[in-house]
Amino acid sequence: MVNNSFSKIIEEFDPMDLSKSLELKRILNSYPYFQSASAHYLKTLKLQKKDAYFELLPKSAILTFNRSILRDWLYSSDINEDQPDDSKEKYSFLDWFDIIDEDSPKIEERFDLVDQFIKNSPKIKINKDYESKSNFKSETKIKDELITETLAKIYVNQEKFNKAIKAYQILSLKYPKKSSFFADQINGIKKLKSKD
Repeated sequence: MVNNSFSKIIEEFDPMDLSKSLELKRILNSYPYFQSASAHYLKTLKLQKKDAYFELLPKSAILTFNRSILRDWLYSSDINEDQPDDSKEKYSFLDWFDIIDEDSPKIEERFDLVDQFIKNSPKIKINKDYESKSNFKSETKIKDELITETLAKIYVNQEKFNKAIKAYQILSLKYPKKSSFFADQINGIKKLKSKD
């Protein structure tokens, strides 16, 4: 039923016909995400100079995958007084998207800009005689409360056997119920260490 009535409206589309405008409104009330019906109803509201146009415009713009098509549709075959006046620089909701798209540089230009920067950028020279005054030590000591079985296993996998043994000793103190398990792990590590 809706397909037939909407098809008729499209075939004989007259934005000034109030009965068809009401029919489009009824269709939109039943199917609020119907993009084509929304665009047609929006055009009728615009040409009939209804205030509801400004309420429906953002909703229709959200439903539209390409806002420039919606804008072209709304301004097509209008009387000259309805055309946007760019000299006044007052833009509608849809006009702003066109302006933003025109001003944004193309992707190739962006790549060229990055390539040019990389090519022309000054190199940082490192003074080898410079002595850092930071307190950072390359061998940082991990606090006992941060030691876990996973960390101990990582030390074993990295063949940092002394750190692994120390980690299992700390874990043995933290978890006395598992101390026999940790002792077995330490013995296994010592055997691995002796093979090296």
